[in-house]
Amino acid sequence: MRRWNDRMLKTKMFISFSIVSLFIVGVTCLIFYFTNTSDIKNQTFSLSKIIAKQFSEMIDLYMQNVEELSLAISIDPAIQSNLFDFSKATSSIEKETIGYKLNPVLFNFSYPKSYVTSISIYTSDGQGFHYTKPANTNPDASFTAKEVHSFAGMLGSKSFILIPAKEKQTLAGQPGKTVSFIRRINKIPTQNIIGFVNINVNVNAFKMVLTNTKANEIENKMYVLIVNDEGRVVFENGAGSIGNSSSGFDTSVLKGNVQEGELMWNAAPHLYTYEKSEYTGWSTVILIPKDVVLAKQKRIQNIVVIVGFITMMLVAAVSYILSHQITLPLNKLMRKMSLVEQGDFNQRMEYAGRNEIGRLSRMYNHMLDSITRLIREAYESKLAEKNAQLSALHAQINPHFLYNTLNIMKSISRLRGVEEVAEISESLAGLFQYSMKNLHQPVALGEEIAHINNYFNIQQHRFGNRLELSYDIPDDLLHASLLKLTIQPLIENAVNHGLRRKRAGGKVKVHVSHENGILCVRVTDNGEGIAPSKLDKLYRALEATGLQHSQDIAGVGLLNIHQRIQMFYGKPYGLELRSKQGEGTEVALTIPYHIVQPVKEERAL
Repeated sequence: MRRWNDRMLKTKMFISFSIVSLFIVGVTCLIFYFTNTSDIKNQTFSLSKIIAKQFSEMIDLYMQNVEELSLAISIDPAIQSNLFDFSKATSSIEKETIGYKLNPVLFNFSYPKSYVTSISIYTSDGQGFHYTKPANTNPDASFTAKEVHSFAGMLGSKSFILIPAKEKQTLAGQPGKTVSFIRRINKIPTQNIIGFVNINVNVNAFKMVLTNTKANEIENKMYVLIVNDEGRVVFENGAGSIGNSSSGFDTSVLKGNVQEGELMWNAAPHLYTYEKSEYTGWSTVILIPKDVVLAKQKRIQNIVVIVGFITMMLVAAVSYILSHQITLPLNKLMRKMSLVEQGDFNQRMEYAGRNEIGRLSRMYNHMLDSITRLIREAYESKLAEKNAQLSALHAQINPHFLYNTLNIMKSISRLRGVEEVAEISESLAGLFQYSMKNLHQPVALGEEIAHINNYFNIQQHRFGNRLELSYDIPDDLLHASLLKLTIQPLIENAVNHGLRRKRAGGKVKVHVSHENGILCVRVTDNGEGIAPSKLDKLYRALEATGLQHSQDIAGVGLLNIHQRIQMFYGKPYGLELRSKQGEGTEVALTIPYHIVQPVKEERAL
């Protein structure tokens, strides 16, 4: 242990980092290897589910097109007419003639559809008329009269049935690669069954859905099966056992709630997922050989081993470089501290990193900066003291000086007989005296009314008889408590904005009432009102009550009052605004109802 402690920090860091890093890389590679198997399987199942769903939806689209074609055939006038004629025909020649008439009609329906190999019309007694495309060298087998008679029961309430081509042998004796789409033909308008239409669909057309030039290895090796409820394989990509009972699929895996798992197919283990179509009743099964998945896992295993080895080598190299980078600034710091010991306080570290070395360097620099700050501290303290004295001198020029000056103006005006100037000075002095008190301290409603009278007295000297102020206030509400300067700004807004253009008959009314513990003050005027656009902005501003809105109003505006009320009393209270252009404006102020007891000392004053 002593020999380990005596080693240089650089060496200890390199050895420690190398051992710990190699251990972490090794464990990480092992964990990645063992968890990768599950991940690959889950990814394979996810891919299979997507492919199964897409393929099932595409098959549904094919069958929907076939259903539309069958519907068009069943209601075609020529088909209806010929089947009706067939029911009345008595000779074989007449019936054969009807077959010749139906041949061009069936040709017109089948020609545009590349996936249709043949179309057959069966009468209710089992007689069939067939049209097969010339390209179909192996004509599709027709149904017997007995099979046709069973169609009605098989259809029941269904619109159509799908029959795989298991029992329809071609001329060569091989299973046909078609699916029969069968639909009843009802007589219009009686809806009696007069026959059936059978459209044979080439299932090889389904392979177009699987064409993918960018398919990966798993997609190239997978099997796609379409299986009906009886376990018949309707379609299998790359195989020729469509509809063959010997290649029947074990439908037990399709009856559980789990849509993925493992099964044996063609004597080999496969991973499977399936998607059942509600439209056709078929299940689309995706089978992926398990050895394909294991082969991919083995490749990943080899890659993990190589990457792990390379990573270990890189970690060892990085550990050595990192330990060197850590000890280099420490050695530099030691050299600078030696110079500081000798009295050179200008030595600073220039390391700009945010790690521990960077923090240590900044702490070292801050330590040296503190010495310089201590030297300047006495001078800065004296300078701050002088600035405080200057601020105190400026603060002495306050509203008291203006209030005293107005009182002097009032006295001089009355001595010289200028009564109007004395009244204005007295009212203005009252305004200043009222404003010098604490704005956040509630006052009695009577004090606010006295303040309003002083303000309105000045305005009447300005406007004369153009303005009239009236009150509707019960005496018992004059002692109601409210914030100072909440009603007077409403009067000021009414005078400056609502009545500014009124030459005569301007009226402002203050109505105060209280109900259910709520004090309501309404200030109304008969002025010009507020334009709808501006009124809408005021509504939004009152709802928002943000400080950014109140900056648009000089002095104590509507929004300022609204904010003060909500800050003091709470959100349910504040201002409400109603106005109609050309008829006037009403501002309602609501606050909790409280009583302010008069102070005897203030009455003595």
